[in-house]
Amino acid sequence: MQSRAVRPYLSVALFALVVAASTGSFLRFGLGWGMPAWATNFTAIRHAHSHLMYFGWATLALMALMWHFLSGYTGRALPPGVHWQMRLTSFMAVLSFPAFWINGYGLTQIGSVSLPLGAIASTFNGFTWFYFAWLYRRESSYLRQRPLPVQLWDWAILLLLLSSGGALGLVGMVAAGIQSPFFQQTFLHLFLDLFGVGWFTVALLGLFWAWLGQRAELPRRLPVVPLALAIAPAFFLGVAPALVPTPLFWVAAVANGLAGLLIFWHVAALLQGWMYLSWLMRFGVALLTVHGLTALVVLWPGVWAWSGDTQLRIYFLHNLLLGWVSSTLLALVMDQLGLGKSQWLPWLGWIWIGGVGVMLLALLGLGMLQFVPFSALFLLRVAAWSTPALVGVAGAVWLLSLRRGRAGTSSRTTHNAPQNS
Repeated sequence: MQSRAVRPYLSVALFALVVAASTGSFLRFGLGWGMPAWATNFTAIRHAHSHLMYFGWATLALMALMWHFLSGYTGRALPPGVHWQMRLTSFMAVLSFPAFWINGYGLTQIGSVSLPLGAIASTFNGFTWFYFAWLYRRESSYLRQRPLPVQLWDWAILLLLLSSGGALGLVGMVAAGIQSPFFQQTFLHLFLDLFGVGWFTVALLGLFWAWLGQRAELPRRLPVVPLALAIAPAFFLGVAPALVPTPLFWVAAVANGLAGLLIFWHVAALLQGWMYLSWLMRFGVALLTVHGLTALVVLWPGVWAWSGDTQLRIYFLHNLLLGWVSSTLLALVMDQLGLGKSQWLPWLGWIWIGGVGVMLLALLGLGMLQFVPFSALFLLRVAAWSTPALVGVAGAVWLLSLRRGRAGTSSRTTHNAPQNS
């Protein structure tokens, strides 16, 4: 698949980022100044925001870039089925936003029936992931050797499929009328945490190494299987501490700590290619390092249970998904779209870094509220005012991608037009 073939899907992913970031900004200002009367279901809107970030922004962009780099490794044009899969994934990802906006994971009355629209949307998104995994396995089977990025994608997709079991479990609980806080939390975090920490991180590392491998020699040995296996049980740390038995906590915490150490191994190797990285990529790597450090902090006795009563989980989530995943992925998408020569790009990168940095500091302050000399309301409002920068950058990159796409279409049309003698 050539670069221009993935451009439409990257544009859809950027559009999803714009909508999701705008919704996140709306929620942040609602926390700081109060939600409007027409938007009282804060939890449902939060689910719409987070799932569009998961399904529409990160997953769609990851898949598009994986197809691009895989085509380079195989030397084969990807089949039409790939385009059908990406169209279905794009459609279902965007559809998840209104499905969750109405009532989140709850039941919505439609005529004489009550339907869990959010859970149904998650399930249908999951079907497209299985389709993607099947196509990926078929196309990657043409490789005689599986380079480091492909090995990482192999395990990332396995974690993606494993996480989809959480979505199916949530649907099954609703359908069967099962009321169990432990299983509800377990299925939810199997889905959300293994999806975010496992699929996103491992797949993005694969993309990072594929991109860097076009500019420098890749390391001979880096942990792939141990990293994926260590990440797998860590989702239990997202479950409320009161619901997790002590032995299960230690299994998850030790595995999570090991995953943090293995992440440091990748970071140390990435530092050898520092000269090739943009500042936005460097920022993402720095926050991946912070994520690894937090995995080690959880091993300290009592820290996890204490943090369960604070807002630190919100900080950890945004450090991973906004700081590491979105920053690095945005840099890779901009490079793939050929926006590197845009005069606005350096400014957009620094504005994004500033916005994310301010938000993370505010969220960290909220998590450590008992130790900082600021009120919760003040920090909520600081976090809110950081969001317009993120929305603006996402919108500018999306518009630049559309402009670039139109320019490419126009140039190809001109090139292919018959010339008058």
